[in-house]
Amino acid sequence: MQQKSIVDKYYIAVFDSRNHAMQLHQHLRKARLDQFQLISTPCKIKAGCSYSIKFLNLEDAKKLMEEAEKIKKKVSSIYSAERVNKTRVLKKLKSI
Repeated sequence: MQQKSIVDKYYIAVFDSRNHAMQLHQHLRKARLDQFQLISTPCKIKAGCSYSIKFLNLEDAKKLMEEAEKIKKKVSSIYSAERVNKTRVLKKLKSI
């Protein structure tokens, strides 16, 4: 039986609109930028049925911002998510 790998740290880009996240993710897929994943926004960040974009390396944030600007979408904030004592801890990054 294959064990699912658990990533201890990753980043989440949050948007003002669910549609902005979906449109940017579709743009990223067309550009073959597969390091980005569309996820449901954690409730601790934003209530409701919102989507965010998850990525593993902070260096990818710059590329994400560049691609968002190309299609006139704005990333409202970026969070780090880290597993501490089996609990996910979310921290809003001050700047990118």
